[in-house]
Amino acid sequence: MRRPVTAEIHHTDTGDGSRRAGAMTGMLLVSRLLGVLRDALLTTLLGATPAADALRAALKIPATIRDLLSEGAISAAFIPGHQDQKNHGGIKAANRYSRSVVTLLLLLCSVLVGVLWWWAAEVIDLIAPGLDEPLLGSSLLTELLPYLLVVPFLAVLRGILLGADRTRSAVSSQVLQNVVLVVAGAAMVSLPLSLAECASGWTRAFLVGSVAGLLLMGWVARTAEPLPIPTWRIWGPGIGRLLCDLSLLILTTGLIYINSIIAMRFASELGSGSITHLENAFRFHFLPIGLIGVALGTVAGVDAARLASRSWWRALARRIGRNQRTALFIALPAAIGLAILSEPLIRLVLQHGEFSSDDTQKTVATLRIYCLAIPFSCLLPALMRTALALKKRGLIILAAVVGVSVNLTFILLLADRYGVSGVAGASVISTVASWLWLEVGLRRYLAIPKPRASAVIANFAVTGAVAGWALLVTMMVGLLGSETWLFDLLTVFASALVGLWIALVVGRTIRSREVQSLENLLSSAFRWKHRS
Repeated sequence: MRRPVTAEIHHTDTGDGSRRAGAMTGMLLVSRLLGVLRDALLTTLLGATPAADALRAALKIPATIRDLLSEGAISAAFIPGHQDQKNHGGIKAANRYSRSVVTLLLLLCSVLVGVLWWWAAEVIDLIAPGLDEPLLGSSLLTELLPYLLVVPFLAVLRGILLGADRTRSAVSSQVLQNVVLVVAGAAMVSLPLSLAECASGWTRAFLVGSVAGLLLMGWVARTAEPLPIPTWRIWGPGIGRLLCDLSLLILTTGLIYINSIIAMRFASELGSGSITHLENAFRFHFLPIGLIGVALGTVAGVDAARLASRSWWRALARRIGRNQRTALFIALPAAIGLAILSEPLIRLVLQHGEFSSDDTQKTVATLRIYCLAIPFSCLLPALMRTALALKKRGLIILAAVVGVSVNLTFILLLADRYGVSGVAGASVISTVASWLWLEVGLRRYLAIPKPRASAVIANFAVTGAVAGWALLVTMMVGLLGSETWLFDLLTVFASALVGLWIALVVGRTIRSREVQSLENLLSSAFRWKHRS
């Protein structure tokens, strides 16, 4: 039964959404841990070989479209219209809206499939001109194209579940897809397959996992409203608004994703293995971003749409301010900790099979640079969704344009001299520029509370304590003079788990308000019986 409007507003007007974000974080944590195991198996199979670069280049296009639609633009553009239809016309009106949206997305993705199938070789050459095996890359891209026809259903079902505050269920498909990839990867490790056969087997497992995830989400979403079956009636109430917001978000988010495609293009010309080093470092740096920034930002976007539609501006300002303080309180020590633990972590997870110690060192150097962007990347999702709720479309577009321009400029300045690390550095500077533009721009329209001096001091105190512990553990294990997987495992888990406990203790000791949000997030994340 849907929560009454008054209770809904009371639930969201002053908090930071940490409890509901925690429900998503718990499932995302499972997904990310499975993702780490998935990446470990992939590097064991392919290492940093030309076949690995070809597979990662082929995955870039469908993964970008998935992130753009299923995990980004649609969630932000779909929910306001869907909530409006539900409020004014009930479940039937909301379902008609969902069916129209899924049909529109199917048409769009069908056109994309045709274009990418016809020009697969040209697309691969465009995004990674320096590949040693371009024919393998285009073949793998063609094999992955059916996935694009699954994305519309994933996107709409995700929006339905998020709108119903079923945040944990909304990310369940990612978990199941990673399970399928882990099982397939483990099976291929034990088989006498060539590198090309392993890459092709990986794409097929990717497709099977996506279909399994879709079936799971459909099963869960059927309790929220009837399933969104495609319809001939495409146009209806709310579709015009959706197209306007969706076009804006695809444009702006697409510009942001262009940054990663630009980075891959330059990395492909830096030698064999460069794409793999860059992509592995990016994935590991995105682990805390996905757990913190995406979870808090997604919940903030849902609340911003509700509050802005009722003109609760003061409540919205307090909400986004608290959200940003919570995100930074968690993200800053996470970034420092990941930078310190990057070497034992990469060695533990990736240095197997075809992935050498030299590959580890190159990935670690890139990851440490990416860690500088983590706090800013965790702040961006909530800012972008709040700007959309305020209908400040120009602000979002300009932030994306600034980010792409800064990224391209600094890649040209740094890539030749610093290689893959220079490409990562350009991405960090671009992220900071986009955050600064959105932060300053939003404060012109919304009275977001300024950070308290006590909150800043508390954040640095917690970060310093966590960093000190991680350094101590790393140095103590290093004195033993061993780089076995057991010592790496001990270093990572002792630093992370005890570091989290230290953050809670220090936060309580100095009476930081944000430590309560961290506790809420953790308790909700591990409350598995909670339905969400």
